[in-house]
Amino acid sequence: MNRSLAIFGGSTLIYVGLAIIMGVLPGIWLSKVPPTPGLKPLTPIEARGRDVYVSEGCFYCHTQQVRPLSGDKPFGRPSAPGDYAYQTPELLGSERNGPDLSNIGTRQSSSVWQYIHLYEPRAVVPQSIMPAFPWLFRVVDKVPPGKKAVPLPPQFAPGGSVIPSDDGKALVAYLLSLKQPVLARTQPGVPPLGASGGTAGFDASKGAALFANNCASCHGAEGKGVPGTFPPLAGDPVVNAANPTAHIGAVLHGLSGKAINGQQYEAQMPAFADQLSDQQIADIIDHERSSWANRGALISAADVVAARASEPRQQQAAPPALASPVAAQAPTFDAAEGSKLFADNCAVCHGSEGKGVPGTFPPLAGDPVVNATDPAEHIATVLRGLSGKTINGQKYEPEMAPFADKLSDQQIADIIDHERTSWGNHGPLVTPADVAKIRAKK
Repeated sequence: MNRSLAIFGGSTLIYVGLAIIMGVLPGIWLSKVPPTPGLKPLTPIEARGRDVYVSEGCFYCHTQQVRPLSGDKPFGRPSAPGDYAYQTPELLGSERNGPDLSNIGTRQSSSVWQYIHLYEPRAVVPQSIMPAFPWLFRVVDKVPPGKKAVPLPPQFAPGGSVIPSDDGKALVAYLLSLKQPVLARTQPGVPPLGASGGTAGFDASKGAALFANNCASCHGAEGKGVPGTFPPLAGDPVVNAANPTAHIGAVLHGLSGKAINGQQYEAQMPAFADQLSDQQIADIIDHERSSWANRGALISAADVVAARASEPRQQQAAPPALASPVAAQAPTFDAAEGSKLFADNCAVCHGSEGKGVPGTFPPLAGDPVVNATDPAEHIATVLRGLSGKTINGQKYEPEMAPFADKLSDQQIADIIDHERTSWGNHGPLVTPADVAKIRAKK
């Protein structure tokens, strides 16, 4: 009897020891791994979106662990321990029924696409097996002031305007936050981002595969796009132009608010300058220029190198008043983007609910400037900052930082419109043109 107990006790000690060696010690080691340089903590809305991601079971089908395998290359670089420093527990997942999402915020940075995909996946990916999440939206007869409807293709529209719920906005904000920081180029196995991945030339099979992995979700496998939401590439004048500069620039640096053949497209196209090599970008562009009856002149990796090299000089030569890339575009208000920008830049002082800190940072809820019909003072405050201001009889000494040199006109407009439509505020919306006008006044 005693011998049996001794054997049982010895086995227990062995199991405990193995648990410590295999589970506890690695956990202690991993907890001390510093964040990957460039990694950002989740904002309040992104953290809420992570909870929605869990509650909706997204991790049942999607992983967040890119393996060092050729099949995972379209999803990003291999994951590193520091990538998970701000997310505990890690949502690694194990089933790969859908694509890995570790870098989805970079691969698909359009909030419009994300909303459409959640509401009805087959509207943007016809072969998708992902379930729809219509309960993250509401259908209304009239779009409320300050809100923006999801631009669904007509065949998927439910008969009213589709508006994302707060959970829907939070989930999209979380998905857009999933961006792998670029690892230092000195690390083994990480090629320079601008380096050509091969010899100059066009490998049709590689071009088709790269297009399928990076572009087809919006533009379609047949280059037809999604009517009214994502532009077609078949017959596109830029794709067929003899001068490829605009085509290369769009793939390198992205695009938004572009009018093509008389149709305005608000959805943002992500930039691929930091994701793909010059050769890969050339292969994608040559695929587009030689498919769907297009006849654009082919380019080489050297053309992409030249376009990359000219960009810094172009930015340096731009006058400050014109530096914002979207100042002249059509007015839009992306509620999810406005909420995210506010969380990233303003919530630390004014609070996520706009209540401020009594006696230190002023509340924005009910603020007369935020609700004023004339937005000039509101815009000027965000552009140029403020200090020593008396608001509702209370003087606030801490200085508010200016954002003129940090944010574009579109970003400032989105922040202001978020403030003017949140916490019971009802100030009229502003446009990037309104911001540009105040920016020009010295």
